[in-house]
Amino acid sequence: MMEFILMLSIFIITMILSLVIKNIKITSSINIIGSIINFIIALYLISLFKHKDSISYFNNLVYLDSLSVIQLFIITAVTLISSLYSYKYILNELNEEEISERRARIFYFLFNGFAMSMVLVGISNNVMGMWIGLEGTTLATTFLIGFNKNKLSLEAAWKYIVICSIGLGIGLIGIILFIYSAGLGTSEVNLNWTSLLYSYKSSNILYTKIAFTLIFVGIGTKVGFAPMHTWLSDGHSEAPSPVSAMMSGILLNLALYVIVRFYIILKHIPGLENLKFLFIVFALISLIVSSFSILKQTNYKRLLAFSSIENMGIISLGIGFGGYLGVFGAMLHSIVHAFGKTLLFLTAGNILAALKTKRINKVHKLIKTMPKNAILLVVAMLIIVGSPPFASFFSEFNILISGIQKGRYISVGIYTLCLILVFVGFLNIFIKMVFNNSEENECEKIEKDNENILPLVLSLVFVIFITVTFNNYFYTILNKAVSIIGI
Repeated sequence: MMEFILMLSIFIITMILSLVIKNIKITSSINIIGSIINFIIALYLISLFKHKDSISYFNNLVYLDSLSVIQLFIITAVTLISSLYSYKYILNELNEEEISERRARIFYFLFNGFAMSMVLVGISNNVMGMWIGLEGTTLATTFLIGFNKNKLSLEAAWKYIVICSIGLGIGLIGIILFIYSAGLGTSEVNLNWTSLLYSYKSSNILYTKIAFTLIFVGIGTKVGFAPMHTWLSDGHSEAPSPVSAMMSGILLNLALYVIVRFYIILKHIPGLENLKFLFIVFALISLIVSSFSILKQTNYKRLLAFSSIENMGIISLGIGFGGYLGVFGAMLHSIVHAFGKTLLFLTAGNILAALKTKRINKVHKLIKTMPKNAILLVVAMLIIVGSPPFASFFSEFNILISGIQKGRYISVGIYTLCLILVFVGFLNIFIKMVFNNSEENECEKIEKDNENILPLVLSLVFVIFITVTFNNYFYTILNKAVSIIGI
């Protein structure tokens, strides 16, 4: 119990201090210290799951199992990396007079509000609590997307809040209909996920199907599923780099996690077995849209946004295929994608800070001008497209084998084609950025290449750690998460 009280207290205290303390260096340092403590708490909670299947506190309001503790690990780890990156990022923005000290303080206030909302989604046992947490992330990230206050960022922020609010509104209608169709025969419905898991009985199969479809489409807007993805490319393109890393690395995963929680309740009810086709259909649409969009991108931050849509499609497809390999691959991919995409967005942030452009055709010969960032960019690309020896290769391969075992040959064919297109697209674009000469043949090394490298290296360390341990140390927790989702 004390772990959760301490974690939430740290977020609240850091938010208050962000508005009170005027020295941004002190504020940034407090933010980093708080993130470190929260990550240590998450590691402690993970260690408990070697011997436990679940933990609940506050009259079952807070609930952790292997599925949610994986989310907590991703949230606290990526938040820690983003906190480290934000220290130098915000100071540079101040020094270049891009933002005022007041806006820097607001950034840290919103940053911690965003992280706290995501933690609440991860630890909440109440299905409405999960929805409220997602709505909290929308409020915080809207202001963070529009943080630069230029025309494009404000337009992206408005687009984000309108589309995601409509989506979450549809999701809320779905949740209400979901509860209404429970047929529990009582005016007091227990909204705890653990209670619904064992007591849910559909009084009307049609209502339940409609309810889950609304939940899937509504909350799927937050996941970034196509065709509800239109906010994502603009939002990621305009958000500050550490915020983009958190949105892509954590938030998309977390929204899908909420959908999966509802799916777990329903999947064993007779007549609802085919709900997993929603995962397959939206996964394939997302893969097709993102893979072809990647081929024609001219903005490297938008490129990474479409890559996030693709990877959410991969994870969804693994769940849709089902089977041990499919679900295990989906869980593993969600973790690797979180850190791989964090590495990509933060590297992109360094390139943007140095070159002041997001256009791919304006970035040349990075291997000479920014060699450290160039190497990390190439490694991050290999991680995100599923190249061996990284764990993303094994997760994508497991999902492929699962589809073949289940006889989903058309889906497997589309999946394979999209993976090839994304690999070709990334390779073509990144070769131009890293190795091609500019017309002016300027190849002098940029001093900013040495700035903010530590958070990038830390992201890579996490990917390597997952790659090395997913078959041993992390295997128990991943296995338990797979058993919760079911095969």
